[in-house]
Amino acid sequence: MRVQFFSVISVCMALLLPSVLVAQVFGTVNFDFDSDQLDAQAQQQILEIANSLKSVDTYKPTVIVGYTDAVGGSSYNDNLGLRRAQAVAEALRAAGVPVEKVGKTETRGKHDLLISVSTPERLNRRVTVGLEDILAACRTYREVPLSVSDVGEALQNDLVQRVKEASEYYGQLSINGGNGAAFQMAGAAREDCEQAVGFKRDSIRKVEYAQKCFCSSARMQVALGLIPAN
Repeated sequence: MRVQFFSVISVCMALLLPSVLVAQVFGTVNFDFDSDQLDAQAQQQILEIANSLKSVDTYKPTVIVGYTDAVGGSSYNDNLGLRRAQAVAEALRAAGVPVEKVGKTETRGKHDLLISVSTPERLNRRVTVGLEDILAACRTYREVPLSVSDVGEALQNDLVQRVKEASEYYGQLSINGGNGAAFQMAGAAREDCEQAVGFKRDSIRKVEYAQKCFCSSARMQVALGLIPAN
């Protein structure tokens, strides 16, 4: 019964609360078949994404991921997906997006099709531009890539959200008697994130506790079975 309880709680809370793993996506750029060239539609998509990137206040790095449709071999499509991602990154810089906001490029090739067909499909030939997740799981808080320059409103808002999330999990898990790894990690995440929120002037200490907050949050997600452990 306890296993079933945690499964229900995990599913329900995942539906009710925003997951720390869902990165913000600014937009998608589509391509012609077997091409890494930006057509008129793609150029318009680039401009819209560029405007969003230039206006957003965030400490998270940008990740640009290229995809293809299912036609052709994996190696070729991996390369094509990467070329598409690089073309978008270059176009974003040309559109005035600061270099530091244009993050790494990756390829998924013909994996993760939007439309499950083996024939050419434009919706599958795409590049997504979004914010990279800080951590999928965490061994030590010192791994979390935050620095004093990241301290600002965006980080503060994220920390406040993590306090809310951890508190919600902690309260729900208390109903089952308040024991187990998930309950303990929810308590740790709540405490670490509350302390991180409280530091406003001491940037060094704020970064340290923000790192602890992110790490505890990830461990909580692992304990709940929402994300895999490293």
